[in-house]
Amino acid sequence: MESRPPKVIEAIAALLIPPACREEILGDLAERCRGALQYSIEAVQTIPCVVFSRIRRTTDGVVLLMNGAALYTTFTVAAWVVDRPLLAAQSSYARLAIPPLIVLLTVIYADAYADPKKRWPLKPLFAPILGIALAFAWRPTLGEWALPGAVMAWGGVAGAVLVSTLRLIFPPVGDRPQTIGIPAHWQKLELVPFTLRPRDAIIPLAILAVVLLYLLRS
Repeated sequence: MESRPPKVIEAIAALLIPPACREEILGDLAERCRGALQYSIEAVQTIPCVVFSRIRRTTDGVVLLMNGAALYTTFTVAAWVVDRPLLAAQSSYARLAIPPLIVLLTVIYADAYADPKKRWPLKPLFAPILGIALAFAWRPTLGEWALPGAVMAWGGVAGAVLVSTLRLIFPPVGDRPQTIGIPAHWQKLELVPFTLRPRDAIIPLAILAVVLLYLLRS
C-alpha cells in the first residue's frame, strides 16, 4: 500500500522549498515516502541542498558585490556626515558592515525564494527594503555594536534607494530572459526596459517613510 506523507509535514516542507522547484521536490519526496519519520528525515536532508542550489542559480556574484559596496559606502558616508566621531571609534568600520551584511543575506534568500512566475516592474525593490527593515529590527539586539539611529536612518534609506536602483538596472537572475550562447547579463550592460507607474511606487515609498519617521522619533 502506498504511503502518503502527513499533510502538516508536507505543508511545512512546501513552505521551506523555493517555489521554482517546489512541485518537483515535493513529488520526489512523496514518491519515496515510507512513513512520516522517513519523510521528515529525507526532507531535512534534501531541503538545505535544494535551497543552496537555488541560491547558486539566482545569485550573480558581480551584482552582489556591487550592492555590498554601495551599501557599505552609503553607511560610511552617512556616518561621516551626521556622526563623524563614530568613524574614529574602535571597530567602527566593522559596525558599519553589519547592516549591509543583513541586507545582502536578505537579498540572497529573497531572490532564491522568489516565484519566477510572478513578475512585475518593482519586484526587485522589495528585497533591499525588507533587508533594511530587518537591519532596523536587529539594531536593539546588537548592543554596543549597533549604529546610532541617525546613521541607520540616513544610511538605510540611501542604501535602499541605491541598491533598488542597481537591481532595476541589473535584475535578479531569475527575472532575466533565458538565453543561450551569449555573455552574462551584467557583461553586456543590457538595460531591461520597464514601465514605472506612479501607483507602483506607493508601497515601497510608504515603507521607507514609516521606517525613517520611526527612527527619527526614537
